[in-house]
Amino acid sequence: MLPAPCPCSPEARIIDTRPSDTSLLDTAALTRIARLELIASHAVEGFLSGKHPSPYHGSSVEYADHRPYSLGDPIRTIDWKLLAKTDKAYIKLFEEQTNVRGTILVDASESMSFGSGALTKFDYARRLAAALAYLMIHQNDAVGMAMFDREVRSYVPARGTASHFRRLLETLEAAQPRSDTRIAAVLHELAGRLRRRGMVIVISDLLDDPERISKGLAHFRHRSHDVIVFHVVDADELTFPYERVTRFRDPEGTGMTVVNPRSVRRQYLQRLTAHFEQLQHACRECGVSYEQVRTDHSYDQMLSAYLAKRSRVRRTAKV
Repeated sequence: MLPAPCPCSPEARIIDTRPSDTSLLDTAALTRIARLELIASHAVEGFLSGKHPSPYHGSSVEYADHRPYSLGDPIRTIDWKLLAKTDKAYIKLFEEQTNVRGTILVDASESMSFGSGALTKFDYARRLAAALAYLMIHQNDAVGMAMFDREVRSYVPARGTASHFRRLLETLEAAQPRSDTRIAAVLHELAGRLRRRGMVIVISDLLDDPERISKGLAHFRHRSHDVIVFHVVDADELTFPYERVTRFRDPEGTGMTVVNPRSVRRQYLQRLTAHFEQLQHACRECGVSYEQVRTDHSYDQMLSAYLAKRSRVRRTAKV
């Protein structure tokens, strides 16, 4: 349910939500993590355009991980001891070699458990987060993650090593949608925590007051972060296709109501459109990149299109 002053929307009260496929990290969970890694790598295939030039040298600190040697890598970074043992060339990765520090904020509130198709909003958000993390780490960037609902439930500081990616996947796999959401409060908390300038990616259904969300996003911008918002929506939320008298439940509360969908569809769609427009306006006002993503659309194709668009915008800005 959208809190005041936003109009209360039936979008958040659809009862046939299905639970996300999450559990503790048993054998089956580890298998799903491996699958998530494969999905992530497939989603960003073709966008790994090589290393970024690093403003750091990292030669005077301990190395954090390895990756296979590529033509053009500095010879001095080769781990000669590992080469002697394995007969394969690997280079040492240093924390200072990362080009960007990014943090992915994933909404794990109860409303994210809704899904009318193959994926719930939370399932979609997890896959998108995994793909983005994979992309950033393979571009030699550092990435962290926070899972939240009404508060931050888990937080993983940014690192730029290949082994760190598995920890991010475990964080995504272990999370389960619950509780209501207070996105704005979470944004303010994390803006205070992330003191080092970087990129912040928010993945959420944004069921909160747009004005308060705007202030939370502006807090990041005030600290010179580059902010991207992926607004996750379900097809049924956009069209409200219900015909028969239906009982709806607030997934972030205990309220239930029985309505004739035909009698509320027009008002619902009007309020939904107004809510979207307020969110888009709020993002524009504080210089935040906003992208609405639908769970019935291929997330890998969406990500490819978004990255291509973002690349074009950046090239145009440099002309």
